[in-house]
Amino acid sequence: MNCNGIVITSQGNPEMCSVPVTDPSENEVQIRMSATLVSAGTERAWSLGLPNALPQYPYVPGYCGAGWIEKTGSSVHDFQPGDRVACYAVGVGHREIGNVPAYRVVRLPDSVSFDHGAFTSLGQTSLQGIRKCRIELGETSAFLGMGLVGIIALEFAHLNGSVSVIALDPSDSRLDIALKCGAGHIINNSLPGWETAFSDVTGGKGAGIVIDSTGVPEVMSTACRIASDYGRVCILGCPRGETSFDFYHLVQKKSLTVIGAHAVDSIPRYYSYPNFWTFADDAACFLRFVSAGRFILDPMIGKKVSSKEAETAYRDLIQNDRETLGMIIDWT
Repeated sequence: MNCNGIVITSQGNPEMCSVPVTDPSENEVQIRMSATLVSAGTERAWSLGLPNALPQYPYVPGYCGAGWIEKTGSSVHDFQPGDRVACYAVGVGHREIGNVPAYRVVRLPDSVSFDHGAFTSLGQTSLQGIRKCRIELGETSAFLGMGLVGIIALEFAHLNGSVSVIALDPSDSRLDIALKCGAGHIINNSLPGWETAFSDVTGGKGAGIVIDSTGVPEVMSTACRIASDYGRVCILGCPRGETSFDFYHLVQKKSLTVIGAHAVDSIPRYYSYPNFWTFADDAACFLRFVSAGRFILDPMIGKKVSSKEAETAYRDLIQNDRETLGMIIDWT
């Protein structure tokens, strides 16, 4: 059996192909996707083979999906065919049907659409970073990079008690989306004088929490520079290369805590612990907020395309389009 799926056949070259569908293994479920979400920054990095994103071509890109369970493996008892689910679909990605480990799958509430459910993996990615920051009620938080992960993390910080939430990005259009999603202040950090504007917002103290989701190695020094003394700097976006900066003045002398927050390799698999939750528990938490109407997602959906349009739209997104945040592929 085969199905349609996007395949990166060579560096930067996506094609819609016929890909094989196998039965799920004993600990997997088979999902027929209704919607998958293209996370442009990460998927662009992988398709182009940037540092810390070096795939073996060909591969199926993408990792954010929602749909229905078609089959379950022999050892899976928590899900049944027909269940509406969202999943972290790495290795499955943008295709009609795929097999996903059951521990990376979560039930989708009836009140949450498949389009919104496709955000679940990024919701979990952002939330695990926010948990590790241990935000205290009333703290100021700053977010470098208004991609999907940055904006979702910003929303979580606000829900978690950060009363002054600052969005920084060189794109005015992305800052406008951040404002619609709850940012208290927006600053274009490509303009002269932006650090003065940031200092004015924070009363000259800097931000107690700084989260870098850009993936740009050089931005790590900026994150440390704008953090307050005794602050926490969280590296949420995967850096695409190495960097160097004045660790003594920017980290040690300020008594900063630098936190690595990888969404796959730095979380427990089966049991949650304080500030370190499993994928399933964090994903379910995200979906409860979405179901309750406490998360703003629609401004982040820049495009929605059918599977017939997906190849052309995906190619444009990774090769040319630097403004669109999220693109939904409808597989129905």
